[in-house]
Amino acid sequence: MIKKLAKFNIVPLILALISFLFLPLNPAVALLSGFLLSAIFVFSSAWVLDNFWNADSKLFTKVFFFSMVIRFILVLASIGILLGVTKIDKIYFTVSFIISYLCQSIMEMIFFNQLLQNKSSN
Repeated sequence: MIKKLAKFNIVPLILALISFLFLPLNPAVALLSGFLLSAIFVFSSAWVLDNFWNADSKLFTKVFFFSMVIRFILVLASIGILLGVTKIDKIYFTVSFIISYLCQSIMEMIFFNQLLQNKSSN
């Protein structure tokens, strides 16, 4: 699943890097930071799925939900530190984080649904 998500993220990453050519430095850094933070969150979820998918269903459920809570706390802390300590553009960061997170979460759910369909057909 991580490989599929990585392929999906190549084009948005290139666009975020190209933004440095068209935007001032502060908004471009904010845009890239929002994208990367959401990507880290979604990739960590994919890592949990890849490593615990074939485990016992009780173990998978415990690990998945525990990791979800931990990732949520870490993302909130990262956002707080990033916005509190740095002087990046808050609007660009927030909008890029929300849009990127929504798009990546949708792709993650599509891939997760494919895994469920493959598992149920086997």
